[in-house]
Amino acid sequence: MAEIRVRVGQQNAVRIASTGAVTTGPLAQMATDVDTTARANRTFLMYDSASQSYIHVPADQILDLADNIDDESYDAGTF
Repeated sequence: MAEIRVRVGQQNAVRIASTGAVTTGPLAQMATDVDTTARANRTFLMYDSASQSYIHVPADQILDLADNIDDESYDAGTF
């Protein structure tokens, strides 16, 4: 396959073609490692190593896990 040259800002680069299949559609159909059971408005995808899948979590849970301890505490620092 021939290299595709691109320019990113002031730098020249080589575009690397994807080796995987390109698919479109709902996320659950494109990726088999996404758990959609807790899908809801205003949630984020986070990788869960215990289940080896991406899970939907609310923003407050991300702030709670900022210190790697699930203690239902707002861990955004002190001001």
